[in-house]
Formats: sequence, structure tokens, C-alpha cells
Amino acid sequence: MVNRITGFSGMDVESTVKKLMDAERLPLNKLKAQKQIMEWQTQQYRDMNLLLDDLRNSLVNGLGLQSAFNAKKVVSSNDAFVTAVSNGTSGNTVNTIDSVTSLATSARWSGKTTPAISSSKLLKDSTLGVTGAQTITFKVTKPGETTATEETISFDADTETLDQVLAKMNASSKLGVSGFYDQGTGSTVFTNKNTGKGAQIEIVSDSAGLLNKLGFTQTAVDHDGDLGTPDIQVLGGTDGQDASFKLNGLAMTRSSNTFTVGDVTYSLKQTTASPITISTSTDTTKIFDSIKSFVDKYNDVIKKVNDKVSEKRYRDYQPLTDEQREAMTEDQAKKWDEKAQSGLIKSDSILTGVLDKIRSQLSSPVTGLTSAFKVLSDIGISTSANYLDKGKLEINETKLKEAIANDPDGISKLFTATGATTSEQGLATRLKDSLKNAIDTVAKKAGKSFYVASQYTLGKSLTDLDSRISKFEDRLSSIEDRYYRQFSAMESAIERSNQQSAYFASTFG
Repeated sequence: MVNRITGFSGMDVESTVKKLMDAERLPLNKLKAQKQIMEWQTQQYRDMNLLLDDLRNSLVNGLGLQSAFNAKKVVSSNDAFVTAVSNGTSGNTVNTIDSVTSLATSARWSGKTTPAISSSKLLKDSTLGVTGAQTITFKVTKPGETTATEETISFDADTETLDQVLAKMNASSKLGVSGFYDQGTGSTVFTNKNTGKGAQIEIVSDSAGLLNKLGFTQTAVDHDGDLGTPDIQVLGGTDGQDASFKLNGLAMTRSSNTFTVGDVTYSLKQTTASPITISTSTDTTKIFDSIKSFVDKYNDVIKKVNDKVSEKRYRDYQPLTDEQREAMTEDQAKKWDEKAQSGLIKSDSILTGVLDKIRSQLSSPVTGLTSAFKVLSDIGISTSANYLDKGKLEINETKLKEAIANDPDGISKLFTATGATTSEQGLATRLKDSLKNAIDTVAKKAGKSFYVASQYTLGKSLTDLDSRISKFEDRLSSIEDRYYRQFSAMESAIERSNQQSAYFASTFG
């Protein structure tokens, strides 16, 4: 920065340099405006890409799956005793739970202290006589399993309470119990988190004998058969039981009250000697809602994309400079920005191309199908006759519901069929591929939120603009310094002239 000597001539040097620099800065303002427009374009492309990606996801997770057309409605003749849901993998069925003899229950283990203690006090302050660092090692066998899993619970009796030790046990997935201490009765209860018989908890070691102090009974077991000291203790309690029932005349047991047979998942609620009928049928309402949801999503997406590529471009509304924005009210600046951002991706070939392609693919028949449904119009979905709708789909609800009721498999193949050629592919299959290609192409141009600038075309252009802007700003700084040097020299010359004039005036007065 040069020394700026001003004021001797009476000239407003600061204002003069500013005006000169405003003229010099015009090319820089154009570069910054170009950068702002490019940033807006990048964001608008990404917004459109998010819409296309959302539409594609609705196919990937919806109509592109055969399961979307296998929705089943399950009816129980008595929900108070048995309920069921269908996994929707086969045809409609009628099954009977002839009887429910027993429900699955969980194993329980309990102990009692006399007198009762306060479980919220430190263990060292209770009457249990436990102090210092301790461990309890369990071997746990879960219902229906034969392999035991070992788990060690560590605690410090000098700093922890019984409630905290029980909380550690509850948090252990290997131990698999829910335990609590009731001060009113002095009882500690462990309940297995899984139902069914065969659950067992063995005590490998209990360094402080805490479980004995809590009143749990333990049965000695000699696993190694050496007839010596028993090498393990089994916690005594009440074993759980399996659910016992008859399904279509076949006696069965399960460790849980919820189980799957075939493609139906049953939930037993109560024991009963009376038969319960479970019937499955095609859930036409759910299938209809899935198709309607896609159509609504499709219409929304193509409207937003069409609106964006049809926006009017206002070329007279360039991005505002900082000074221009400061001179406006907030509302004026907002309206200006709206005009400046309008039409930046007008008639974009990528977006208009994908709209044309998916409209064509939805209207083209699917070849090689054995059902009567070859095109969308066969199931009551047609393109709007109003050209202003630009490909909006319309649903004849009565015709679509009839088609679903009559041939849900045919509708499934219309959307999900695969084939070697596009014409043999289902409508959803076609659209998924076309949308992915468009999404990838837009991403190459405008990137995604997590992309670095070097990964997409506009990003590289923005990096180049940043470099040009930086160099131009350095150049402007040099020009401004030059102007000040020139005015400083002028001011110095004027000062010397004034001094000489004053000298001559005093000498020849």
C-alpha cells in the first residue's frame, strides 16, 4: 500500500479515485455476476436432480418391486385370540388355528432379602456386606438353544448401588434378562426377555456371593463328572413354556407367541378350544394406493421440472453488486433476485430430454406379456388430453380397482417385467434406468452436495472464475495504488509550488 498524501490541492482525491476505480471494476463485476449465475444454475440443477432421484426412489422402493402388488389383507374370525399378517408371497389362503393349548411364557428367577434393603444406597452401605471391585460371570442358555453364552458383569460396591448393578445386567444382550429389586417385598426378579422353555442361567463365579445374599437359590451341577466339588451353580427359578396349538389339524409348538408358517405370521393372544379362521385375500386398496401414490409423485415431479425448463429469462436483471443491494430495500432486492434467477436452465436439453423419454416409455406397450394389460390405459391410467398439462397422468379409479381385483399379477408384470429389450421391460423398470441415466448426467454437469469442484463441469468453471477474479482483484489493487501515487505526486508538486509562491510573495512584497 502506498502512502496517500491528499488535501493540499483542495481536490477530493478519495472520491476521484473511487470514481476511477468504479470504471476499472466493471469487468470484475461482470466476472462476479457470471460466477453468481453459475452458482445459481448449479443449485437449480441439483434441485431438479433431487426431484428425479425422489421419483426414481418411489419406483425402486415401490412399483418397481413385485411385493408392491402382492399386498394381502388378513382377516381373523376372532382377533381377541389370534391375529395374523401376510408376507404376500403366494396366493390367497384360508387356514384354521384349531385350538391354542398354551401361550409361550418367559422363564423367571427370584430371590428375597430379609430384611429388605434400599437398592438406591451404595452396596457397601447396605446390609449385604459387599465392598470393593467385584464380578459375576454367567453362562446363559436361551430358550430353544443348546449352546451357552458367557457374560461377565463387573461392578464396584464402593461406588455403585444395587439398582446400578441390575441396570448393567439389563443392558447386557448376552444375559438377556430384565431385572428389578422391589424394596416393599425385598424381592429381586429376573425375567428372560425371550419366551419359551429351556432357558437357563448358570453361575460360573460370583466373587462377593451377591446372588446368594439377594436370596437366589442355586443348584449345584457337576459338569465334568469327576464326582468332586460341583463346578457350576444353576440359578433356580421357574422355566418358561412354549406355545402349544393346532394349525390345520397339525399339533405344533413354538417358543414365541408370534411365528411364521408359510407366508402368514400368526400372533397368539389367548388360549382357546374353539377354532379361529385366518383368511388372506388381495389387498386391492393397498395396491391402488401404491399406484396412485406413484402417479401423484410423477405428476408433481414433471410439473416442477416443466415449470423450471419453461421459465422466462430476464437478461436485464443481472445479479446485484453489494452497493446495488445496499441501495435497495429487502423486498426490492428479493424481487430482483427472483427475476435474476429465472430461466437460468430454460430449455435444458438434459431435463427436457428425460421428460420426453419417460413420457414415451410410459405410453409404449410392454411386449411379451400374457395378460391383457399391455399399456397404462388398459388399467385405467391415461395421459391428460390437455396439452398444457405436458404429460400429466390421470386415473380412472373404477377401472383401475377392477383391474387390480381381476388380475393383480398382470398389473405387477406390466410394471416390473424384465427383458432383454426396452420394449419387453415393465414400465417401472424402464423408468428406473432412464431416470438413473439422467441423474448421472446432471450430476456430471452440476455435481451433488458432497462433490468437490473438480468432479463436475460447472465446478471446474467456478474454480476457473475464482482464479480469474482473484487475479483481477490483485490487478485492481495495483491500479488503485498507482492512482494514489499519481495524486500524491501531484499534491506534492502543488505543495512545493505553493511554498515557492509564498516565498516570492514575502520577498517582493
